[in-house]
Amino acid sequence: MLNFKYIRAALVAAALAALTWSSGASSSLITGNLEKPSVLNGGVPESVSALPDSINATSTFYGLRRDLRRCVSPLCGGYFVRRVNMSSTRCANGRFISECYVAGIDWHGQPETDIAHLLVRGSIVVRRYGKFGNLGELRVSESWTTISDNQPVGTYYLVRDRGVRCITFPCLTHHEEKLNSNFSRNVAGVKLEAAGLGENNAPIVNAAMTGPEGVIVTGTDVVVTGPGSSSFELKATQVYVRKKPEISSMKPCIKTGCSSQVCSDHNVITTCEFRPEYACYQKAVCERQTDGNCGFTKTRELTACLARK
Repeated sequence: MLNFKYIRAALVAAALAALTWSSGASSSLITGNLEKPSVLNGGVPESVSALPDSINATSTFYGLRRDLRRCVSPLCGGYFVRRVNMSSTRCANGRFISECYVAGIDWHGQPETDIAHLLVRGSIVVRRYGKFGNLGELRVSESWTTISDNQPVGTYYLVRDRGVRCITFPCLTHHEEKLNSNFSRNVAGVKLEAAGLGENNAPIVNAAMTGPEGVIVTGTDVVVTGPGSSSFELKATQVYVRKKPEISSMKPCIKTGCSSQVCSDHNVITTCEFRPEYACYQKAVCERQTDGNCGFTKTRELTACLARK
């Protein structure tokens, strides 16, 4: 009888292993929802993130619209800028209002597309326009564009696929971070049907979700319930993907400084004291980074070299 119990346990373990292998999931596969979220009064998980994401990872994102007023430029004809997910925006004069006027945009090599389909990350800075005074400028560090012509309705989230797959539902497969906030949680997937992506764009969006940058999704979290308890699922109305900087229009990056320890698109004068870590930059690659700025690419070799110094 004892042997029979051992045999039965072995068969159950083998069956579970077969399910894991056939699902094609990575080592992060979980057999059921093993993450236990905190629960609200309605029995719905409030959040399953152990720690909130840094607000530096989600700030500051702006929506744009052109100023169509007719008056003397640059007092008119610029752009109105607002922080998404927020009721107020800090303008170049320090005031907080619903949206700010800026007379110009410094795109910093970021692609310029139709403003109606654009979401940007950056900062509003002081810029004076002669006798007109400080009218402000938006300096862009990231540019995101929509996939479809849908109106972006709902909350703006940065979304990534966690690489988790389960044998029950709901399964916390994705992570959402609310833009311009430190709120984040894991959710049971993203429904893209209402985002108007079409058959050709849906695979592009799903692939981008698995990358380090993820995608930006507007939509609403809804409660879903199944054998694995209850969770939230994000229903998308629009999806934004990151646009890469227009490298070809920029100056080439060069190693500069007294010890070639600086990567820039112009000559930089530095003092000539030598530090051990400077030796690591001799073989490092100096090139444009994803933010459009020149910098040393952080390869495994460069990181290891700097750690030893």
